Amino acid sequence: MHNQNRIYRVFQLVNVLKTKPAKTLTAITKHLQTSERTVYRYLDLLKELGFKIERGKGPIFWIGSPTNTEILPFTPQESDYVEKLIKSSGKKNKLADSVLIKVQNSCELQVGSNLMLQAHLGHIVEQISIAIIENKQLLIRNYSSANSQTISDRVVEPMCFTDNYGSVSALEIKTKQNKYFNIERMGSVEVLDKPMKYEHLHEFHKPDVFGFQGKNMDKEIELELSLRSYLVLKEEFPMSIPFIEQIQSSDRYQFKVHVQSFLAPGRFVLGFRDDIKVIGSQPFLKHLQSTMKKED
Repeated sequence: MHNQNRIYRVFQLVNVLKTKPAKTLTAITKHLQTSERTVYRYLDLLKELGFKIERGKGPIFWIGSPTNTEILPFTPQESDYVEKLIKSSGKKNKLADSVLIKVQNSCELQVGSNLMLQAHLGHIVEQISIAIIENKQLLIRNYSSANSQTISDRVVEPMCFTDNYGSVSALEIKTKQNKYFNIERMGSVEVLDKPMKYEHLHEFHKPDVFGFQGKNMDKEIELELSLRSYLVLKEEFPMSIPFIEQIQSSDRYQFKVHVQSFLAPGRFVLGFRDDIKVIGSQPFLKHLQSTMKKED
C-alpha cells in the first residue's frame, strides 16, 4: 500500500508540474499533503525517470521541455505513426534504430506519466478483484460520471471486468441498477467489510466496443477512417481495435462492428465528420441525420 500511495503521489506531482504557472514548494507540499523533504525525494525520482525539472527563485518548480536537439518534436500521434511505418518496412538497420530511439524519446514525458498512471490504475483493478473474489461491497471514491456530469462516491457490488479491464460491471446499491464503471474515472476504491447482499439482482451483459450494455448487439456500423480518427478511436475505445483494418495501399482504415446503441458511435462520427466516411448501415445514417437536425 505504501508503494502504491508513493507512485500515485509522484503521478500527482507530474500533473502539478506540467500545469502552468510554475508551483512553489509550499503549494506542492500542500497539494500532495506531505513534507518538503518528501517532495524533494519525489523530484529526484522524476529526474531519474528522465524528466527535466526546472527550478526558479522561491523556490518554484516546473517540468521543462527536453533541450537535446536530437530529439524530434513529434506529437504522440505522429510518433505512433512513424514507429508503425518503420516497423512495417521489415528491414532491420542502424538508421531505423536511430529514428525509433528519437521517436521514443520525443514522448518521454508522456510515457513516464502514463507508467505512473497505469500503476495507480493497477492498484484499483487489484482492489476490485479482491472485492469480487471475497464477495464484498466496494466503495468507489470520486467517480466522474460522463452521463450525469458529476463527481461522487458510489457503493457497488462488482461482478466482473470487461475484456480489456477498462470497466467493471457492478450493481449500484443506491439505484439497484447494473452499470459499467470506467476504471480511469475512479479516484480510488476501498473494499468494504460488508458482504454482498443483492446478488439476486446481479446481471451482466457484455458491453459493445463503446461501453454500452444491453441484450441486443444488433446495430451495425461501418466506417472508413482517416489516420487521425483511427488513432483517436483506438485510444478512446480500445475494445474497437480488433474490428479495425487498414485499407490496402492506403492510409485509411475500415471499421465494422455491431453495437448496442448508435449514441456513442454517432457522437464520435459527428466529432470527426470531415475525417470519416460512413459506409453503413442505413439505420445508422438515419440516426446521424436525425442528430444533425436536432443540432441545427
